[in-house]
Amino acid sequence: MIRECGAKARTNNYQPCRRLAMANGRCRLHGGMSTGPKTIEGKQKAITAPLKHGFYSKKSIEERQFLRQLIRNHEEQLSSLF
Repeated sequence: MIRECGAKARTNNYQPCRRLAMANGRCRLHGGMSTGPKTIEGKQKAITAPLKHGFYSKKSIEERQFLRQLIRNHEEQLSSLF
């Protein structure tokens, strides 16, 4: 028995998707988002995974806030001199 995805597709006037379904019952396009790691090993691996850029990490945000405050203080001191 061949299973079709059956998700509502945007083409063909919202007819059901006719792609072959995977084990979860949906095709690779309509499979849904990942639900994350379930095992202890998987969760530990996700925690220790390297950051891509770290721009929004707590440390980076605190550093930017500190530098902005430092610049403001220096600008105030310079403006008071002139």
